[in-house]
Amino acid sequence: MKEKILTLPNPFGGDLELYKNTWGKSGEPLSIVSGLQGDHLNGLFLNSHLTQFLDSIVEGLDPHYTLTGQVQTFPVVNANAVRSGSRLWPLDGMDMDLAFPGNPDGETAEAIASTIWQHTKDSFWGIILQSAPPHYEDAPHIQTYKPDGRVKKMCKDLQIETVLRQKESSTQKVNLFHQWQDLSSVIMSAGSPRTINPKQCEILFQGILNFMKAEGILKDHRNKKPEHKTKTRFYQSDEELAVRSTTAGMFLKEVKVGSHLKQGQKIGEVRDIFSGKRLEEITAPEDGLLITLRQYPIIYEKEPMAIILTTKKSWREYLPWPR
Repeated sequence: MKEKILTLPNPFGGDLELYKNTWGKSGEPLSIVSGLQGDHLNGLFLNSHLTQFLDSIVEGLDPHYTLTGQVQTFPVVNANAVRSGSRLWPLDGMDMDLAFPGNPDGETAEAIASTIWQHTKDSFWGIILQSAPPHYEDAPHIQTYKPDGRVKKMCKDLQIETVLRQKESSTQKVNLFHQWQDLSSVIMSAGSPRTINPKQCEILFQGILNFMKAEGILKDHRNKKPEHKTKTRFYQSDEELAVRSTTAGMFLKEVKVGSHLKQGQKIGEVRDIFSGKRLEEITAPEDGLLITLRQYPIIYEKEPMAIILTTKKSWREYLPWPR
């Protein structure tokens, strides 16, 4: 069911309206939020796909599933930024994800943030959908801050291969994910800003379905056993390795994000914009998973070209006797 949850006056006529979709019985819902930044279109696309899927179940058009819990989605939070085709709403330059918990009597961004917070704070689970920072592409993965047992189970239920534990900065204390720390919550990231990658969205979509079935939110009447269960790998923040350029020019990539790289494998090269001569070959300094890759080709010296997640050995692996 589509529900209007906020109406704000628009100086150019009409109103700025914020909506959510809700399915299932009342209770502690699963809340899924996208569109905090106006250029994160993968999340909007994924939420629309999820809306179509849940509508078909509630309307009795899909006999394979029954919704046994409650799900609520917030597809477009920063509608003004989406309409302008930009990351931030140009009028106020405010990053919506730095306005939480918001203020119902505050400016536009604060009022929207307050509404989202009020409608999600009593959820049991929370998922934020996002994409890579500007100029980069993310492989589908999960992000957390301090995963406890509940969050680790959530990650495993999603069956997404990669989970990255991030360090929490001072600015992140005013974002939505920080406000959700009493919930079982994660961030799911994939793709590049201003683009839609249906294949990456399908990976996250299937992950959300896996989670809903595992937690009893969604019942699959076919009783099909999964063909294979994805093994989830948790990475710490110190296992992130940034590969930086030592020159400035035009970066030409030769690998795909999500690839498992070997030490010395070529990632791409930097060429001089005016002569076309190769200035530098970018290679993987260690074995690892290519989680983030530069998409915008014009680069400056010392900018990161790629982020590789390396696998650091446990001290147990150095023991000479079998374990």
